[in-house]
Amino acid sequence: MLRVFRGFVPSRPHRIHAVVSLAPGRPDFGPTTRIMGILGSRFLQNLGGGPLERLGINALSRLQLAILGMHKDPDDVRLIRRVRRERQSLVTAFESFLIHALARAHRDVPGAMAEVGVFRGGSAKLICEAKGTTPLHLFDTFAGLPAASACDEPAYVPGQYACSLESVAAYLAGYPAVHFHPGHFPATATTVADLRFSFVHCDVDLYESTTSCLEFFYPRMISGGVLLSHDYSVLAGVRQAFGEFFADRPEGVIELPTTQCLVIKQ
Repeated sequence: MLRVFRGFVPSRPHRIHAVVSLAPGRPDFGPTTRIMGILGSRFLQNLGGGPLERLGINALSRLQLAILGMHKDPDDVRLIRRVRRERQSLVTAFESFLIHALARAHRDVPGAMAEVGVFRGGSAKLICEAKGTTPLHLFDTFAGLPAASACDEPAYVPGQYACSLESVAAYLAGYPAVHFHPGHFPATATTVADLRFSFVHCDVDLYESTTSCLEFFYPRMISGGVLLSHDYSVLAGVRQAFGEFFADRPEGVIELPTTQCLVIKQ
């Protein structure tokens, strides 16, 4: 378990200093461990996608892209690099790889795909590059986060992570069968209530929004379908929502080495 102690050092302005220690018996993996400790800090979460948070994520992603380049398909690595250059993203390179790989694995499986929490469209682009002609349904307020609940980190305020529908639609223009559902989920999902889904990506940050995703999509997932969530290991509200929802269900929540988790529908 990471324990992070944060603070500025006055003699070295404009730098974030994080001292990361590990529980007894846990290995320290050097720069990767320390960068992940910084990313999990409440200080960076308070920045709400600001320049220092992006700096930390970009630093980690550069390291991860170098690792991916050693043993993964060069075309996949180039795609992730390109998307990161084109659009601001708070998803790391490893997380991007998992999104793209899971979408590709389900491209020929019956069922639609969906993403809730689109932001600037970077992860949706990764799905579009892999999905073929499978329908993709994109849900977002396109006006930023809704109000947080008592279960969530105090960092978030309504309106964070806003990006216009027009901007995202222009970025994803040319891909087939991409459907936008602007507004507050799940009220915007009535038109897809009769569909079945093979792959769903949730990146909604908040307890109530995560709960809504699970309540809507879980009964509509095909057997073997995958529901992937961002921020499971760093946001208490997301983790609580998964813990409560799957407490009495047969599927286990699989925590990944990234901040993500996934569930495979039985």
